[in-house]
Amino acid sequence: MADKPMPSSFDDDREYQETGSQKVWRKLKEEPLVPLGTLLTCAALYNAWRGMRRGDHAQVQRMFRARIGAQAFTVCAIVAGGAYYGKDREKRQELIKLEAQQRAEERNAKWLRELEVRDQEEQQLQDHINRRRERKQQQAREAAKAGGETTAAAASDDKKEGGSNVLGALSQSGGSWFGSGKKKEEDASSTSPDEKK
Repeated sequence: MADKPMPSSFDDDREYQETGSQKVWRKLKEEPLVPLGTLLTCAALYNAWRGMRRGDHAQVQRMFRARIGAQAFTVCAIVAGGAYYGKDREKRQELIKLEAQQRAEERNAKWLRELEVRDQEEQQLQDHINRRRERKQQQAREAAKAGGETTAAAASDDKKEGGSNVLGALSQSGGSWFGSGKKKEEDASSTSPDEKK
């Protein structure tokens, strides 16, 4: 859960998720008379250009007047569409605000749930660490108690043997450095003269 990114404020917003072509189609559906006026204006200009190429001045004058009429129609369509769709746009803006508010509340709820889950995970991890620490401390205490008993036993064994465990083991094994003279004398005295022959 910790690797997941936090939700963004623009995740579900249709205005920000909308591509350019989707926006054009939405605008065309809202105000279809504006593109119609634009097409009429372009057609009048094209016909005026053709009339100029042919040298037909009457055609050029008619097309320039038609262009002015088409532009006036387009402006009227924009104004009428703005007046007609104005209330609709206000309602739409209010609806968008309400939806944005609901999404923000849902996002906040998601954040709170995510933070609660992270807190629970953190608490579980901390509890696990504390339990391991307590087990290690308990094992160390038990080892110290057992170690104290074994060191007391080892000290009494050392006193009996007359030295440390290592030195005692070396002296018993007949090493050349530790207690070798005594061992050789004992071996020499224990062998009889008949055995020497």
